[in-house]
Amino acid sequence: MTVLHPFRRAAAIVAAVAVVALGLVTLVVSQSQPARAAASMGEFTFASSSGRLTDAEPFGPSLTTPAACPDYQSIPINYTLALFVAEPGGGSAILMNSITSASPYDAAKTTSLAPADNPDLGLQNPSQIFTSDGTYELQLVCLDDFGGAHPDGNYWTQKVTVTGNDWVVGDGAKASQVALTASPSVIAPNTETTLTATMSPAEAVGTVTFLEGATTLGQATVAGGKAELKTSTLSEGQHDITARFTPTDPTKWGASESAPFQVTVQLARFEMRDDSGNLLAVNPELQRGQTVKVIIRGCTPSATYSMVMFHDDTTFPSATADANGTVTWPTLTVPEDAVAGQTNWDYSPDCTGLESVGAVQFTVPEPATDSASPSPTDTSTDQPTDEPTDESSSPSDNSSGDSSGTTTGGSTDGGGSTTGGDSTTGGTSATGGLASTGSQIALFSGIGAVVLVSAGVVLVRFGRREGLLKFGEPRS
Repeated sequence: MTVLHPFRRAAAIVAAVAVVALGLVTLVVSQSQPARAAASMGEFTFASSSGRLTDAEPFGPSLTTPAACPDYQSIPINYTLALFVAEPGGGSAILMNSITSASPYDAAKTTSLAPADNPDLGLQNPSQIFTSDGTYELQLVCLDDFGGAHPDGNYWTQKVTVTGNDWVVGDGAKASQVALTASPSVIAPNTETTLTATMSPAEAVGTVTFLEGATTLGQATVAGGKAELKTSTLSEGQHDITARFTPTDPTKWGASESAPFQVTVQLARFEMRDDSGNLLAVNPELQRGQTVKVIIRGCTPSATYSMVMFHDDTTFPSATADANGTVTWPTLTVPEDAVAGQTNWDYSPDCTGLESVGAVQFTVPEPATDSASPSPTDTSTDQPTDEPTDESSSPSDNSSGDSSGTTTGGSTDGGGSTTGGDSTTGGTSATGGLASTGSQIALFSGIGAVVLVSAGVVLVRFGRREGLLKFGEPRS
């Protein structure tokens, strides 16, 4: 028998072990497949590009799969679909399951999402899944009859952007906000008010629908960040109105809805009319002796109401409310001795719905001035120079006349004092004195400024030379 060399014996043992190990690896590989990560097979589509999470069919009437579900095995399977929402930290939350209306999904198909077409449809509350605004990935998965997914775990995908209660298809649609106001917010029946919806951001493009509950009042296109609607069709009472923004391109802008804004339609609580029946503005100006008609509404039917005027003792007649609670004073005249300023018609007792008794306010103007001050032309006619023919032609008479005129103007006649002593000339002298005084002040001020500046320069230079002004050593 041939005996192997020790070295050859060891090499043969190692080779045999390697062959056995290679066979084991080959067997394991042939009997198992590594798990592959789930991946998107493409996009599915919704029939609607936008919607509201609180609708009965929150994601529209249907969706469309782009291809057949993957084959599970060689025999046919009645597939079902399930819709999941991918979670940011991994995993997913189920949104809808048992979608079967177009089963089996052996080709690209459109399937209904209506509960009536899917007897076992399971729909979770979207508000519990979409808990904040943002963009979410939806994953549509094929399941077998037993609820099992394909081993690969592949799915179709779609993204939606949620803003409040609204969603739109797409990634990155900007959120929008709409605020509603009405001007005026309290109107009489058949009176027009303007509803204004203000968009944020202002560049959002779309239309605004104005609603009272489910009733549409009208629509307007957003322009310059605003949409307006004028209406006079609101009935008497209180109306809670909202504005709903619908974007032209839901992939760029999210839909939004305003908070309710209340508009009140009611007859005016009070009004005041002139002799011609014209309605006067709130807090008008009434002249002394002017007669007006005052109407108060919201009072107790058949009750009697007295009337006085604030800051005045004049007695006015009482009036009785009609069956609708309306009290009318057909003629109320502003007294001739009325005090100027703010006042009101003060009726009593208070009427239902009014904040105070003295509600009908008006203003009495200041009385007109009875006489005007003398004009310079009236004064000048009193001057002695206006009657030269009455003066003596002799120099002595003129001198006496001037002296007399001066004395009279200075002591008795105010008009004469304007002329007396030729005050015009005197005024010129006074003006010259003021001008001279101003020049002297300016001169002395200039000299003073020069002296102060010069003294400052000298003091600084002296201080530096004597060491009075110097800086300390720099700090380390």
